[in-house]
Amino acid sequence: MEKKEEKDIKELNNRSKYTIATILLIVMIVISGLVTLVTMIYFRNRVREDMNLTKNEEGDPERYYALVVRDNEDPYWISAYESMKKQGELYNVYVDRAGTNLSVDYSKYDLMEMAISSRVDGIIYEADDSEESLELINKAVAAGIPVVTVRADAPASARRSFVGVSFYNLGTEYGKLITEAGRQAVKLKPSDKRDTVSVLVLTDGSIQDTSQNVVLAALKETVQKEADDSYEIIIGTAQIDNSGEFTAEESVRDLLYSAALPDIIVCLNEVNTESVYQTIVEMNKVGRSIILGYDDSDIILKAIEREGIYASITVDTQQLGQDCVEALNEYIVYKHVSDYYGVDYKIINNKNVKDYRMSEVADEE
Repeated sequence: MEKKEEKDIKELNNRSKYTIATILLIVMIVISGLVTLVTMIYFRNRVREDMNLTKNEEGDPERYYALVVRDNEDPYWISAYESMKKQGELYNVYVDRAGTNLSVDYSKYDLMEMAISSRVDGIIYEADDSEESLELINKAVAAGIPVVTVRADAPASARRSFVGVSFYNLGTEYGKLITEAGRQAVKLKPSDKRDTVSVLVLTDGSIQDTSQNVVLAALKETVQKEADDSYEIIIGTAQIDNSGEFTAEESVRDLLYSAALPDIIVCLNEVNTESVYQTIVEMNKVGRSIILGYDDSDIILKAIEREGIYASITVDTQQLGQDCVEALNEYIVYKHVSDYYGVDYKIINNKNVKDYRMSEVADEE
């Protein structure tokens, strides 16, 4: 009898533990759902408030577009967004950077869900090769929200247009710069070591699409075609951790301090370009490696002026921003739009950097 009572008590205790665990799990799910719901309501309300703040003589904006990208603080997107915003104002359209001023750091997938739930009129989305991106784009389009992909494409999705630079052309330009810089690198080497030129291409480890692979393939193809036969150009790659605010700088420092510097370093984004230049300066080895960079931040332009960076390729973010808004406008009004909007890029070097600065000032005025 006592054994039966002990068994019953154990079963009762086990049931109690199971019940408590179940209740805790349910409470956590409810809390998580409430946080998401409150955030979405806040997002929607903030959108409406922002729209009211941008009233003009004709009243509220006719349409609302959301820009959804991986990193809102990337200077590339800050510049592109300013262009989108100005272009939108010409058509009584409000463009918002989804995810700014929120207390939680949401992924671009979460922000995409919020934009869809908020029933925006159009979405400008930094795509990637993930299945999640494909599903979200298709979900938005199925809900009647046109999507324009930017910087990276998702051609298998229902997106209406892609706005960006041709990654193949970008790789071709880097290949030409490597070939050009290789001739200079050979001259700087001792006579007994002029049979090879080492090139290290730094890729962004946080990018989930094939854009960098396309750049690399075109780069290597161009070097193979155009390089001098008197020496061999050996191209290697290294992945940089760009996931956090200071991870790229740390990753670059660890890489450059751990081995002999290559003759040429190629950077495919602004953060890595600045980190490489600053690390080379810190190591007191300016001129030891020829740096080919990306973008046109003030740090990069000053480095080009001082010949610390050989050249940098920059995408016309003003044109990119304008074309994104134009693509959405065109589709909404005419129900069709060009599949691809090509964006221009420029090569900045020591010969044209002053003119480039002057043209940028003129554009701002």
